[in-house]
Amino acid sequence: MLRLAGSHCDGVHIHAFHTAQYLREVALPELEVGLKKSGRTREGFGVNTAVFAIPTDGPKPAAEYEQFARHQISFYMSTPAYRVVTDLHGWSETARTLSKMAVRGQWDEMSKQITDEILDAFAITGSWAELPGKIKERYDNMLTRVGYYIPFVPGECDEQWTATIEGFRQLRI
Repeated sequence: MLRLAGSHCDGVHIHAFHTAQYLREVALPELEVGLKKSGRTREGFGVNTAVFAIPTDGPKPAAEYEQFARHQISFYMSTPAYRVVTDLHGWSETARTLSKMAVRGQWDEMSKQITDEILDAFAITGSWAELPGKIKERYDNMLTRVGYYIPFVPGECDEQWTATIEGFRQLRI
């Protein structure tokens, strides 16, 4: 699919269940194969994604965002189609355990399988104003557009969203 996107599309949206290592070692090289096949380069080709963000300031406690991220990551890790990401990191056994838990309907227990190491690979933690810089640091020039994978309620955290938007503006991202 990534090769096809590289050869025929103007861009691609990478699923939020990814790591920077997966992008560097798997996704982007596959895109490059497709781009090369069509005689193109990455210039002008969009690579978009959402990142699990854990803001540490604002009206909601960071623990709420962290629990949301652990829950979502455990759900995606339980899905066999995403094994390429888990296998790359050596988390195959955790993924298989989560798949078995999902079959048994143990949804509330699954997030406890997400270690801090796994969480850190998928999520970015920092104040709303710090998140853009941390995203830039982690992803360098791999992405052309990024969004946050967090619960969103219109009108809630407007001040914090303004701080994060300003952070992206200052970095010219």
